Amino acid sequence: MAGDTFGVEMGELDKIEKDWRSVSRRMLELNQRLGEIRETLITAAGIDLATAPLAQLPGFGIAYQVLADVKEIAEVSRRLEASKSKLLEELAGDAEKIKRVKAEYEANEKKIEDELKKIKDRKRHDAPTSPHTGSHGAGSGAGGGGGGGGGSTGGGGTGQAPAEGHGDGKWETKGDWDAWSPGKHHTTTGAGVETAPDTSGLPSERKAIIDRAMERVEHRIGYSQSATTNGYRDDCSGFVSAAWGLEPPGLNTYGLMGNDTAHVITKDDLQPGDALIAGDHTVIFGGWADDSHTKYVALEDNGSQGTVSHVIPYPYYSGDAAHERSIGKPYVPYRRNGL
Repeated sequence: MAGDTFGVEMGELDKIEKDWRSVSRRMLELNQRLGEIRETLITAAGIDLATAPLAQLPGFGIAYQVLADVKEIAEVSRRLEASKSKLLEELAGDAEKIKRVKAEYEANEKKIEDELKKIKDRKRHDAPTSPHTGSHGAGSGAGGGGGGGGGSTGGGGTGQAPAEGHGDGKWETKGDWDAWSPGKHHTTTGAGVETAPDTSGLPSERKAIIDRAMERVEHRIGYSQSATTNGYRDDCSGFVSAAWGLEPPGLNTYGLMGNDTAHVITKDDLQPGDALIAGDHTVIFGGWADDSHTKYVALEDNGSQGTVSHVIPYPYYSGDAAHERSIGKPYVPYRRNGL
């Protein structure tokens, strides 16, 4: 909408500038003609009719009146030329003002476009790939099936004070929040609900999965591979493990893909409560967001946003999806066994 508005305003400014240029050209043409007329009048006004041979002719007295009129016209011509010169200066000044206004509009429009691009880029990279941030690495390392990427079991941590959004009695976060990646800032509060999945008409088991996932999203748990909340690791695979009702602290991504836990399904088979699992990340599928099945509601815990429910492209953001393909573990739809 902002771009459309600026487009209209810039179009109007262009028209105003063209009109001013047209007026300036007309004024210059009129000035040239006025100069020619003035020169003729000045020449005529300078004629001394009293000394002219024709002055002795009967009735020639009227010529003196003509001379007076010519002199008056010449004086008016001089005043008009002065006014014209001033007007031309003002027109030139106004044209410069219009150019400056146009330049300011263009600069502001460019600034807005740049800001919008930054916002879109941040939105597109809200869930960054693990090579850049390590945010999705839960379970991608050599950890066993019950842990992931350095995640702890939660009970024996440092007893760090709960972060914002944690520890209200029902929810208890344990462990050293930053132990899994020292020196880096970790999201301690989740983004929460941006788009909620529709659970109406779901079978009870699938609704229970979505409800468990949404409970963690609504509590706005952050992201950590070395802390647990209510027994489950606060990372992507811990989040899916909690939603699927697996044993705490949860499996890593490779454990979630194990035959004893889940099985591969097709994209067309996906239903709310299933999961998209890659080598370095996993999300709960909350339902399609468009008829063409190019977007869906994803419930996840990622390194940039913590727990969040939002609409994302299928199977995941393009940069991350390309990385997962490059390591031979692309996003694949999975269904928990027995569901």
